[in-house]
Amino acid sequence: MAGIKIQINQKVRVTRLGDRDNWYLAGVQDITDCELLISIPTKKTNPLILKKDEQLIFSFISKCSRYEFSAKVIGRRYDNIPMYSLTLPGEYKRVQLRQFVRVATLLDVLCAEMSVGGGLPVFTGCSGLDISGGGIRLLHKNIFEINARLLLRIMIPRLSEKRCLEVSGTVIRAWKDEDLKMYKVAVQFTDISRSQQDLIVRYTFMKMSEQRRLIELPGHY
Repeated sequence: MAGIKIQINQKVRVTRLGDRDNWYLAGVQDITDCELLISIPTKKTNPLILKKDEQLIFSFISKCSRYEFSAKVIGRRYDNIPMYSLTLPGEYKRVQLRQFVRVATLLDVLCAEMSVGGGLPVFTGCSGLDISGGGIRLLHKNIFEINARLLLRIMIPRLSEKRCLEVSGTVIRAWKDEDLKMYKVAVQFTDISRSQQDLIVRYTFMKMSEQRRLIELPGHY
């Protein structure tokens, strides 16, 4: 697939061919003209023990999409750390994901209901509890009617700064959280640019990677 290739230092998920229920995490250590070198794949503290000629499936994310490729074990190597030597990736296959992946998070959001008469919006602060490229779930002190149109200013963390995205959406569900004494509001985006959507998707993948690294930490259950 043009423009798509695995990179040194990239994190990849690894599993044996035919065993998609057991994925391990590894890092790409080096790529030469004849082999791919990866760190020993682990799941929590458990290493994946491989034999020569075993067939593996690899999964990785690039350009907001997930790709897979297969490789065969050549043997083991040691250069400061233990590694597996593998055949080079052949064909990269793009994996069809759900249209948008939703990730739990906590975002600062300004929200205003859009008036029919076109008056100036009155913004109130609230929190985003989860987000995807298709919508967001808010925690708000006020209830909104189904189909209410909202103007949102969502603060998306980006490296050491935050990017403010101004988008609009429609309320598709709203209910009271009795424990918090506030309202949860599910909003579907209706006016969002491709670049804004791409930024949200990149953010969701970043959060997923962070959550996956936490799961892989020793002693984390």
